[in-house]
Amino acid sequence: MRVAEAVDRGGRLAPVLDLCARCVRLYVDLMAVNAALPMSAVPLRPRSYTLTGDDARRLRPPGWRGWWSAVGSVRDTVTRPLAVGLTTLGVVGLLLTAAPTLSLGSGAAPPEVAQVAASPMPNDRTPSALGGDNIAHVTTAEADAGPPPTLTLSVGLIVVGSGLFAARRLAVHGRPMR
Repeated sequence: MRVAEAVDRGGRLAPVLDLCARCVRLYVDLMAVNAALPMSAVPLRPRSYTLTGDDARRLRPPGWRGWWSAVGSVRDTVTRPLAVGLTTLGVVGLLLTAAPTLSLGSGAAPPEVAQVAASPMPNDRTPSALGGDNIAHVTTAEADAGPPPTLTLSVGLIVVGSGLFAARRLAVHGRPMR
């Protein structure tokens, strides 16, 4: 046991055991086995299994399949920031477009109504005689023009950004596990 302990710990044979010839032979045999063990665990390979850059390019799918395989993967550095940016711009544009119509609890009237109400009414004229019909006419004309372009652009940006998020999700979940 002391001979095996000396081999296992990488030490030298105890001086007392140097006198025993059988112990010295056992020590030499165990040291030879201990030195041969690391080399015996690695089998000889018939070829090198390292991949070169040419091998990696050859193994990647070509065309749109190669692009689709990169979407949502670690190699993809474009679609996530693009989706976040477009969606953020869409939400900001939507909030800026809707901000003038939000009253946020202030009891203030819209500028047109405040202007007509603040104007003096000589000779008991009604607001319609002061041009109130023109205000209604302008408001109706603006309503017939359709949504403002910023609203259309904002909704479009939100749709495109959300579409990119959905495409990333589909690409990741449609990919087989390796």
